[in-house]
Amino acid sequence: MSKMSNPVCSSGPAARRPNRLSLNPIAGLLVLALLLAWSPARAHDPDDEYLQAYSMIQEADALNTSGKTAPAKTKYLQAQTALKNFQREHPDWNPKLVVFRLNYIVQRVTALLEKAAADAAASPATNAPETQPGAKAATADSTAPIKLLEAGAEPRKQLRLHPKAGDKQTLSLTIKMAEEIKTSEGGSGNGKLPVITMTMNATVKDVSDNGDISYEVVIGDTTVAEEPGAAPTATSAAIKAALAGSKGMSSSGTMSSRGFNQGGEFRAPAGGKPMAQQLAGQMQQIFTQLMVPLPDEAIGSGAKWEVKTPIKTQGMTIDQTATYELASLEGERLTVKGTTAQSGANQKIQVPDMPALQVDLTKMTGKGTSERTFDLAHLLPTAGTGKAHSEVSLAFSAGGQKQAQTKKTDVDLWFETK
Repeated sequence: MSKMSNPVCSSGPAARRPNRLSLNPIAGLLVLALLLAWSPARAHDPDDEYLQAYSMIQEADALNTSGKTAPAKTKYLQAQTALKNFQREHPDWNPKLVVFRLNYIVQRVTALLEKAAADAAASPATNAPETQPGAKAATADSTAPIKLLEAGAEPRKQLRLHPKAGDKQTLSLTIKMAEEIKTSEGGSGNGKLPVITMTMNATVKDVSDNGDISYEVVIGDTTVAEEPGAAPTATSAAIKAALAGSKGMSSSGTMSSRGFNQGGEFRAPAGGKPMAQQLAGQMQQIFTQLMVPLPDEAIGSGAKWEVKTPIKTQGMTIDQTATYELASLEGERLTVKGTTAQSGANQKIQVPDMPALQVDLTKMTGKGTSERTFDLAHLLPTAGTGKAHSEVSLAFSAGGQKQAQTKKTDVDLWFETK
């Protein structure tokens, strides 16, 4: 994330009130609210007007960190309006600080969309999680056609999953991410995001006569650890808050014998945190994307097949082509290697709940590699790795403020089952 992580600037007239500005965000917000409520007669004091707007930013940050993105967006835009009015009425009051805050608001307001674009780019390529509710990931389903490119060497056979009812697997998945952001104003930031490790416990409930597999998956322990040498960021806090409600989530669904997901939805535990239901949809994407779609035809070692899928997320359309190769086949065990290429054409992005925000996707490219090892007698792959790199360039305009941002994201993941 950007290094402009909302530090409290001490220059200008605001510096004369260190007792107000040196507080931690939560305490500072409470004290400022009390002071402003107690002294309405001072509303025309420029210092107090600025602090009112600043308290809105702090409140929006708190909402954003706790996962309440919709009210956070509203509060950010309220703060933006207040600061723009303040800027017009008091043009000589520490203009650099006011511009800094306005730029910060634009960054925060657009961060969700920017992250959605990067996740859409990185996730399908490596089977990493989708992080935006309502996003349609490039997962294998009954509408994704498979084109067989090469049948491979003899002997060939149709590959089908055939676990037995009662079969259990525990999967441990680790995800590492790093990102770099540059803005048109010269701002930049880069760093490693926290390492996410989670477990999934899968049980095969039933196998139908046509091979469809009914399953149940329960999320186990999840940990979020800072990379050595990496400073905690607002993104780190948001990731930890989001995953805090994941343990105990469960999903019942059906998978075809060719690895096509035919329905399933994670359910949040009763009495969970507000973000739990939003997170549940993301957990379903993680589980589904572990699979590899298998061709209908009989294939052998060296076989290659292709799946083209349009990804539609947050108003964007991204074209993805995934190519798979059967690297080895020994009895029931097989290893599949994959490569993914993605691109997004120039397009305008509509953000339904943010009509004041105008967004243009100017460039989107992504590429990734993956490897999965399967035992056809089990539902989930027994091991896998993935790498992806994406670059997304967006142009934003909100409240008279314009900004262009380019974000590069690298994702590494690995998993194994037992």
